[in-house]
Parts: sequence; structure tokens; C-alpha cells
Amino acid sequence: MGYKTVTVDVDVDIDLDELDNEELIDELKDRGYTVTKDADFVKAFEREDWQFLLEMLDKNPQTLYTLRVREKLLEARFG
Repeated sequence: MGYKTVTVDVDVDIDLDELDNEELIDELKDRGYTVTKDADFVKAFEREDWQFLLEMLDKNPQTLYTLRVREKLLEARFG
């Protein structure tokens, strides 16, 4: 008498409201994300940061790509 194998596929819908904050945080951390409540965690670029990025870009050979990125940096910095 041999054994029979049965395979079952199950779709599970989870309502996020059913999970508490700690469960959500643990899940995100397990997936490699950083979780913080601090709204100021991501700091805005300061003037020196923009200048540093532009100088780094200017040290590279000028191509269509570097010109496009430089234009985006200037637009982000000066609006």
C-alpha cells in the first residue's frame, strides 16, 4: 500500500487593520526595511550637500547623461 500526496493551494487575504503596529514593523524589518516614527528622519539637503553633488558631477566627463542629471540637481536645488 503506497502513500498518496495531496497538494493544496490556499489564498489568504489579510486586512491590515487586523494587525497591530508591532506586527507590521516586524514584517517590514524582516523584509529589509527601516521603520521609524520620527518624521524628521530624512533630513533635507543643505547648501553644502548640493554643492558637493554638483562638484562630483562636474569632475566626470560631460555627456548627455551627466548634463541631464546636473540639470535635475539644479532644478531641485533652486526650483
